[in-house]
Amino acid sequence: DALRQWGAMGGAPGNDIMFQWKEITAASRFQQKLWSIFRFSVPLIARVDAPPGQVGRWLLGELDQLIRKATLAMDGFQFDETMKAIRGFAWEVLADNYIELVKARLYGPDGPEKRAAQSTLYTALRTISLLMAPFTPFISEEIHHALTGESVHVQSWPEPSGIEIDPAGLAIKEIAAALRRYKAEKGMALNSPLPGIVVYSDLALETVDLAGVANSEVESRTGSPQIEMKPVAVKPQMKILGPRFKDKSGKIIKALSAMDPAQVAGMKAGGSIRVEVESEAVEVPAEAAEIVVETLSAGEAVDILRLEKASVLVRR
Repeated sequence: DALRQWGAMGGAPGNDIMFQWKEITAASRFQQKLWSIFRFSVPLIARVDAPPGQVGRWLLGELDQLIRKATLAMDGFQFDETMKAIRGFAWEVLADNYIELVKARLYGPDGPEKRAAQSTLYTALRTISLLMAPFTPFISEEIHHALTGESVHVQSWPEPSGIEIDPAGLAIKEIAAALRRYKAEKGMALNSPLPGIVVYSDLALETVDLAGVANSEVESRTGSPQIEMKPVAVKPQMKILGPRFKDKSGKIIKALSAMDPAQVAGMKAGGSIRVEVESEAVEVPAEAAEIVVETLSAGEAVDILRLEKASVLVRR
């Protein structure tokens, strides 16, 4: 299978193909990744008739686009483009995004939401096996037979189902990715709970998968959040104050640190800051102090993640 995949991806019709072992290795790694996806999924999925939610419609819309792209490339004998599209979908769309989104549903109690995730994942895996069968007949047969009990090589080429990518599902996928980045930047484990999340969007978003990713309650609201930026501290800049005020800099730093942050912010806007040092007024440049600002919403401290289709407030 790895050799056949290399042959398919090696070049376009009419071009010579240079043999390189690293390409065989890359093909084998993709098949190992696909097999890992399959082995993870098999105990959790089911061949059930369950209507997809927003995230499911996003994935099935992406799957429809993959079928169209693969069909067009196959009709033009562009086997390399077909395999690139399949690999990109399986690795980036299915494994890195959809499965990570719906894990909580797949592991959770039985119900409509779990069955929808099981059905969508089943459809995606079966379709991938059909698309890959001309190139990698053995792994495709193993996957398809395990899912259906039938041979992949007597099946028809898949047809698009007519499902469009759900913009709400796409927004949920982007929000989940932003929450994972947020946790990584904070040095948190991906399964660490967050204090609470409020998502603002013009789209009415389902929250079940976001709650699973965040491991916390998620509230979805329409419109835009009311945000207040509150100055909470003054950070004197020694690299500016030291060279300019020399021996006085220590006292100026102490005085600056004790001042009302909102008052200092107002003076900074005017171009300079007036500091009282031992009953003497000292003018320091605006850039000599940095204002630490806290983001508030409804009186609560929050971090805000701004995305194209949503604003996400993470309570601190």
